Amino acid sequence: MSWHRTATDRWRWLVPVALVLAPVGVVSSNPAVVLCAVVCVGVAAFARASPGPLPTLACERRFEERDDGTVAVSLRVANDGDAPLSDVRVVDGVPADCTVVDGTPELACSLPAGGSRTLRYRVELPESTRRFEKPFVVLADRAGRVELDSRVDAGADRLGSSRPLPDAEPVALRPPRGGPPGPLTSTESGEGLAFHSVREYRRGDPLARVDWSRLARTGDLSTVTFRAERAPTVVLVVDARSDAYVARAADATPARDHAVDAARTLVTGLADAQVGLAVLGSGVSWTPPGSGRSHRAKLRRELDTDPALVAPPEDPDPDLGSVASTLRTRAPADAQVCLLTPLCDDEVATLARRLDAGGTPVSVVSPDPTTTDGPGNQLAHLERVARVRELRRAGIPVLDWTEGDAREAFARTGWSR
Repeated sequence: MSWHRTATDRWRWLVPVALVLAPVGVVSSNPAVVLCAVVCVGVAAFARASPGPLPTLACERRFEERDDGTVAVSLRVANDGDAPLSDVRVVDGVPADCTVVDGTPELACSLPAGGSRTLRYRVELPESTRRFEKPFVVLADRAGRVELDSRVDAGADRLGSSRPLPDAEPVALRPPRGGPPGPLTSTESGEGLAFHSVREYRRGDPLARVDWSRLARTGDLSTVTFRAERAPTVVLVVDARSDAYVARAADATPARDHAVDAARTLVTGLADAQVGLAVLGSGVSWTPPGSGRSHRAKLRRELDTDPALVAPPEDPDPDLGSVASTLRTRAPADAQVCLLTPLCDDEVATLARRLDAGGTPVSVVSPDPTTTDGPGNQLAHLERVARVRELRRAGIPVLDWTEGDAREAFARTGWSR
């Protein structure tokens, strides 16, 4: 670490002032003026005699992501030298496009030998990786005659996922019966644009809803109501059981990873929906449905860090019958489920049919990990084809793809709108 040294010349005016005041005080026999000259000389001598700082400074930065879509940043500044530092000023290198929502990335303090101070603040979690600059540190001696400045290495400097959410077109789940994500028309009256009914005027009804034409025609005062609109609720269920860790070849990408990429695409493609996440590993991890930038960041973090999505579960797979009950209990009544699975066993296909038959609309996104090389592989391929066919016969849409990424598959099969 190299320090840039700057002489502030803060007290350079003291000696000329003393040279003027001393003769004036002697000639005028004014002790107060002579005393002022002596004080100026003393302060100048103290400033010149004060040793410049000899810093041995260390910084350590840490990030802690919060559930509210923010990141707590802490920067520890330590004086590892044998001499105290009387004036320490630190400004952390926050990226220009990272918004500080609480606290301040600045610190001014003194540090005894071996002492440390920590500054803390919070920033919004960025959608993609951001790099922090090294903290800018300025040190000064006790008299402020000399300043040293440098950028000090603080270790951790990258904030955000190394895999940002992909850009994706809006995705429509259950295309035959649904529609593109966004406001959905219900059968109830409320706020909306589509006409619902006309009823008798009630006190407090907005004047904009009064049917003035009918009033002029019949003299009856009535109010027009519209069909309510609401955002859809979608729960993404990622199959991360040991049966999902299959690939077309030893060096190929596992179907589980393709399913995770599809889930990341859906988080973006369902931007107007309330989106939740469930991961089937040794158990069921659950993130309740929500919307907004901070919730998307939370979903991205779960898809990046959930233990079942990082490595194959070591414990036995869960009973999918109880999983169906768990999902029905936790998911809102109007939610639909998008099951992301390679469909390599009968149990997961049964889960999809059980949820759909129980009144929860289900769609399936299924990367195909099977091949037709050899009798065993061909049998597994035919069994999977049969599962896809049975689900479609039950009215469950299945996106089945063998090549390309999830965005291409959504666009190719008409699920992107």
